[in-house]
Amino acid sequence: MNYIQLYKSNPKILSFGVLLVFFSSFGQTFVVSLYIPEFVNHFNITSSFFSGMYGIATLLSAATLVFVGKKIDHISLKRFTLFVVIGVIIACLLTAISWHISVLFIGIYTLRLFGQGLSMHTAMVTMSRYFYKLRGKALSISSLGFPLGEAIFPVLVAAGIGIYGWRETLGLSALLVALILLPLSLYLLYGFMKKNANEGVTDKAENNEEKKITGRLWKQKEVLRTSWFYILAPTVFLVGFLQTALFFFQTYIADFKGWTTEWMAGSIIGYAATSSLSSLLIGPIIDKYSARKLFPLILLPLAFGVLVLSFGTHSAITPIFWLLVGITGGINSPIMSALYAEIYGTRSLGTVRSLFTFVMVFSTALGPVVYSFFLERSFSFDQIHFFVFGIILIHAILIKLFSSKKKI
Repeated sequence: MNYIQLYKSNPKILSFGVLLVFFSSFGQTFVVSLYIPEFVNHFNITSSFFSGMYGIATLLSAATLVFVGKKIDHISLKRFTLFVVIGVIIACLLTAISWHISVLFIGIYTLRLFGQGLSMHTAMVTMSRYFYKLRGKALSISSLGFPLGEAIFPVLVAAGIGIYGWRETLGLSALLVALILLPLSLYLLYGFMKKNANEGVTDKAENNEEKKITGRLWKQKEVLRTSWFYILAPTVFLVGFLQTALFFFQTYIADFKGWTTEWMAGSIIGYAATSSLSSLLIGPIIDKYSARKLFPLILLPLAFGVLVLSFGTHSAITPIFWLLVGITGGINSPIMSALYAEIYGTRSLGTVRSLFTFVMVFSTALGPVVYSFFLERSFSFDQIHFFVFGIILIHAILIKLFSSKKKI
């Protein structure tokens, strides 16, 4: 099946994946960061204080996700989705009505947990579990929710804050989730069973494939004892760490290089374009060659992106840098999500993936902190990125040497 045939054969479950990833935007840094000036002014705090609070809330959400994320293996997908969506609504409302800094902290914590963490976790576990032959394409389709969210929500949220105010915009966000995501997600899941995923194979072949991928029951402590965890986790960490830091410090990097903020922001269109395109292109390649074989390639575009960024100050560097970062952004989620299923099976996929989602969320909290640490000690962005390039290159070599292993 090509993408069109796959979508026509499975419109509900694939739309469900895109929808959850799309609405995970409410807990992502690129949306939450738009509220920072309003939070700082209203609660009379410094931006550095909020950054620290944001980092702690993110770390706590990551720790919580380890325990909550595995529940998707033990309760129905409909019930788990209902829990997640209601959580997003409560998070938006709680942040909107926050009358004290402590309430704001809880609001940010729940936004990060239910938005960034569990919404994305639910979508990717669903695609990985319910598709086998065409898992790569299914994951690529659902991953389109990321660039769609990046393209639409910052504009809407920024406009909402400017016209109505930050509290009202968060309230409208809760209303949007309640009126669109909640009913649509339940409708799309209505009557869906694993056997309904149509991959263009006979019932007999489909049953054999299902037996082949169920795998064993995993406990999180058992996953932590596997050698694969310690080669996968650094990849997850480095992608989340770097992408968050690069977006967080984009205006500072532009100033350091002598570029205008408008040029830097405009060049991010290249990131969105290559992220979407590479996500679609990688799906069929995963299905043909397996995620295991493609795994060593994930970090290379990102590594060369930061290397290019370190060379000179010519304005042409900016779009090239974002294009390369976008390639990793596009291929990372489909390859990694498919890889968890290939290595550990799908029976305990929620348990397995929640650990790696913890690593990812943890890295997004740590990225800006580590960058700030080195910048405050007079390291330049170029020096930091040369160092990061070296780390990625060493890890990519280790991945290549290790990924040929068959055993867990």
